[in-house]
Amino acid sequence: MTSKRIEYICSYCGQKKVRSELQGRPMPGKCPRKQGDKPHSWRKNRTIN
Repeated sequence: MTSKRIEYICSYCGQKKVRSELQGRPMPGKCPRKQGDKPHSWRKNRTIN
């Protein structure tokens, strides 16, 4: 069984992270484009087989 990989992108700053489908979303961290210590807003960009 091969697990799919999903590329996530922050809708505010454009940072990308690739993770396996089983790992779920990346940790929020701090988005440099948002004011204060607000987290990234991750969304799925594409699925890589």
